[in-house]
Amino acid sequence: MARQGQWDDFVTLAQEYIVNLGAMLEQVPDTLSADEKAQLSALLTTLQSNEVEISRALEARLDVLKKGISSLHNGKKCSQAYNSQVISPFQ
Repeated sequence: MARQGQWDDFVTLAQEYIVNLGAMLEQVPDTLSADEKAQLSALLTTLQSNEVEISRALEARLDVLKKGISSLHNGKKCSQAYNSQVISPFQ
């Protein structure tokens, strides 16, 4: 979803992911076989890699949003300056 720019869906799913991951990690038994530990380790490594990729996508999205906000702010200032020039002669 992050790769495809589906940010609204991503946010909803990310909240569920965090809750479910926490619940899963709390349920891991203290006694695991060597195979189970290796599988869990591989799974956690994959999840960490995915989270790094998601973080990069989120940082890029944040930059886009910051630029958009900055553009809106600059547009507002220009509009206010224009309006003050247009309205001033009539007062």
